[in-house]
Amino acid sequence: MESKKMEEEEEEKAEFEESEIEYVSYGGEHHLPLIMRLVDQELSEPYSIFTYRYFVYLWPQLSFLAFHRGKCVGTVVCKMGEHRNTFRGYIAMLVVIKPYRGRGIATELVARSIKVMMESGCEECSEVEDGTCYFMFV
Repeated sequence: MESKKMEEEEEEKAEFEESEIEYVSYGGEHHLPLIMRLVDQELSEPYSIFTYRYFVYLWPQLSFLAFHRGKCVGTVVCKMGEHRNTFRGYIAMLVVIKPYRGRGIATELVARSIKVMMESGCEECSEVEDGTCYFMFV
Protein backbone atom coordinates (compact mmCIF):
# COMPACT_ATOMS: atom_id res chain seq x y z
CA MET A 1 0.00 0.00 0.00
CA GLU A 2 2.83 2.39 0.90
CA SER A 3 4.51 1.67 -2.45
CA LYS A 4 1.37 2.64 -4.38
CA LYS A 5 1.07 5.91 -2.43
CA MET A 6 4.69 6.77 -3.26
CA GLU A 7 4.08 6.07 -6.96
CA GLU A 8 1.03 8.37 -6.98
CA GLU A 9 3.02 11.16 -5.33
CA GLU A 10 5.82 10.63 -7.85
CA GLU A 11 3.37 11.02 -10.75
CA GLU A 12 2.10 14.41 -9.57
CA LYS A 13 3.71 17.47 -11.14
CA ALA A 14 6.34 19.01 -8.92
CA GLU A 15 5.76 22.63 -7.92
CA PHE A 16 8.85 24.77 -8.35
CA GLU A 17 10.20 27.95 -9.88
CA GLU A 18 12.53 27.60 -12.84
CA SER A 19 15.21 29.43 -10.85
CA GLU A 20 15.13 26.66 -8.22
CA ILE A 21 16.67 24.14 -10.64
CA GLU A 22 20.45 23.97 -10.31
CA TYR A 23 22.41 22.61 -13.27
CA VAL A 24 25.86 21.17 -12.64
CA SER A 25 28.54 19.51 -14.74
CA TYR A 26 29.47 15.94 -13.93
CA GLY A 27 31.72 16.33 -10.93
CA GLY A 28 33.18 12.89 -10.41
CA GLU A 29 32.45 9.53 -8.88
CA HIS A 30 29.95 10.94 -6.36
CA HIS A 31 27.60 11.84 -9.25
CA LEU A 32 27.74 8.40 -10.88
CA PRO A 33 25.19 6.70 -8.55
CA LEU A 34 22.76 9.59 -9.13
CA ILE A 35 23.00 9.21 -12.91
CA MET A 36 22.67 5.42 -12.67
CA ARG A 37 19.60 5.63 -10.44
CA LEU A 38 17.80 8.05 -12.75
CA VAL A 39 18.57 6.10 -15.92
CA ASP A 40 17.72 2.74 -14.35
CA GLN A 41 14.47 4.16 -12.96
CA GLU A 42 13.24 5.95 -16.08
CA LEU A 43 14.72 4.28 -19.18
CA SER A 44 13.93 0.80 -20.46
CA GLU A 45 17.48 0.08 -21.61
CA PRO A 46 19.53 -1.64 -18.88
CA TYR A 47 23.13 -0.45 -18.67
CA SER A 48 26.06 -1.89 -16.75
CA ILE A 49 28.30 0.30 -14.63
CA PHE A 50 30.95 -0.07 -17.33
CA THR A 51 28.70 1.69 -19.86
CA TYR A 52 28.18 4.63 -17.53
CA ARG A 53 31.88 4.83 -16.77
CA TYR A 54 32.74 4.71 -20.48
CA PHE A 55 30.79 7.91 -21.06
CA VAL A 56 31.53 9.88 -17.90
CA TYR A 57 35.24 9.07 -17.75
CA LEU A 58 35.98 9.80 -21.41
CA TRP A 59 33.63 12.79 -21.81
CA PRO A 60 32.85 14.13 -18.32
CA GLN A 61 32.44 17.66 -19.70
CA LEU A 62 29.40 16.47 -21.74
CA SER A 63 27.39 15.14 -18.79
CA PHE A 64 25.14 17.39 -16.73
CA LEU A 65 22.76 16.91 -13.81
CA ALA A 66 19.74 18.96 -12.70
CA PHE A 67 18.93 19.32 -9.00
CA HIS A 68 15.90 20.65 -7.18
CA ARG A 69 16.44 21.33 -3.49
CA GLY A 70 19.29 18.81 -3.41
CA LYS A 71 17.40 16.07 -5.25
CA CYS A 72 18.74 14.94 -8.63
CA VAL A 73 15.79 15.25 -11.04
CA GLY A 74 17.46 15.01 -14.44
CA THR A 75 20.62 14.11 -16.31
CA VAL A 76 22.14 14.01 -19.77
CA VAL A 77 25.11 11.82 -20.73
CA CYS A 78 26.87 12.33 -24.06
CA LYS A 79 29.99 11.57 -26.06
CA MET A 80 31.70 12.91 -29.14
CA GLY A 81 34.00 11.60 -31.81
CA GLU A 82 34.72 11.09 -35.48
CA HIS A 83 31.89 9.58 -37.54
CA ARG A 84 32.04 9.38 -41.35
CA ASN A 85 34.58 12.19 -41.60
CA THR A 86 32.50 14.42 -39.33
CA PHE A 87 33.17 15.28 -35.69
CA ARG A 88 29.83 14.40 -34.11
CA GLY A 89 28.32 14.63 -30.66
CA TYR A 90 25.97 11.89 -29.49
CA ILE A 91 23.31 12.08 -26.79
CA ALA A 92 23.41 8.68 -25.10
CA MET A 93 21.06 9.15 -22.14
CA LEU A 94 18.57 11.88 -21.30
CA VAL A 95 16.32 11.56 -18.28
CA VAL A 96 14.03 13.83 -16.29
CA ILE A 97 11.87 12.21 -13.63
CA LYS A 98 8.15 12.33 -14.32
CA PRO A 99 7.03 15.07 -11.89
CA TYR A 100 9.56 17.45 -13.47
CA ARG A 101 8.88 16.75 -17.14
CA GLY A 102 7.49 19.32 -19.54
CA ARG A 103 9.14 22.21 -17.75
CA GLY A 104 12.25 22.74 -19.89
CA ILE A 105 14.75 20.79 -17.80
CA ALA A 106 15.67 18.32 -20.56
CA THR A 107 15.96 21.19 -23.03
CA GLU A 108 18.39 22.99 -20.74
CA LEU A 109 20.43 19.83 -20.11
CA VAL A 110 20.75 19.18 -23.86
CA ALA A 111 21.54 22.84 -24.58
CA ARG A 112 24.41 22.76 -22.10
CA SER A 113 25.83 19.57 -23.64
CA ILE A 114 25.50 20.89 -27.19
CA LYS A 115 27.21 24.14 -26.20
CA VAL A 116 30.25 22.17 -24.98
CA MET A 117 30.14 20.01 -28.13
CA MET A 118 30.18 23.13 -30.30
CA GLU A 119 33.04 24.63 -28.31
CA SER A 120 34.91 21.34 -28.84
CA GLY A 121 34.46 21.44 -32.61
CA CYS A 122 31.48 19.14 -33.17
CA GLU A 123 29.74 19.73 -36.48
CA GLU A 124 26.56 17.84 -35.62
CA CYS A 125 24.87 16.00 -32.80
CA SER A 126 22.77 12.86 -33.02
CA GLU A 127 20.53 10.77 -30.82
CA VAL A 128 19.49 7.22 -31.58
CA GLU A 129 16.08 6.15 -30.33
CA ASP A 130 14.18 3.01 -31.35
CA GLY A 131 16.49 2.50 -34.31
CA THR A 132 15.83 5.99 -35.69
CA CYS A 133 18.65 8.47 -35.85
CA TYR A 134 17.90 12.13 -35.29
CA PHE A 135 20.41 14.79 -36.29
CA MET A 136 20.71 18.25 -34.87
CA PHE A 137 23.19 20.34 -36.76
CA VAL A 138 25.11 22.65 -34.51
